[in-house]
Amino acid sequence: MREPKQNRFRRVAEARVNKIIKMVRLLGNCSNSAVYAYTQEQVQQIFATLQDELDRARKRYAQSYKRQFTLTDGESVSLPEYPTIVQLLPDGTRLRAVAYDDESYPAINIYWDTDRPENNGPICFAEYDPERSPCHEVCIGAYQSDKTDTIYYKPYMAERESHE
Repeated sequence: MREPKQNRFRRVAEARVNKIIKMVRLLGNCSNSAVYAYTQEQVQQIFATLQDELDRARKRYAQSYKRQFTLTDGESVSLPEYPTIVQLLPDGTRLRAVAYDDESYPAINIYWDTDRPENNGPICFAEYDPERSPCHEVCIGAYQSDKTDTIYYKPYMAERESHE
């Protein structure tokens, strides 16, 4: 008789999560500066990549997605699609800043990641908009779940307008 899918999932997922936890703890051992030398950029790269993989796993939970990570100099380094910084908050949620290097409209978006995916999403941004008038190309805005339009940060714009 075949193992029920629910039982198989529980067995396999528990084993894999425990392996990942063990590997993360081993990665933490690399923080011993008496044995290893590293830069903050390398540490940021490691954790941004790990967070990116976790985000991808969450979104594509049952799909296979393989990518190798390396810190080797001179070789192509596997990075998240866009540079990402994650800040863990005291309540266990995370703020995630993603830099989009779009040729025409480069931007940094801030996302709030919670355990409730329906609450997740962008909360604010800073972007360069070349179509705006001179000295107003950089825009700062916030999203509000109860509104469809973006709310622009007016004090920033007012300050910029007073210097024209």
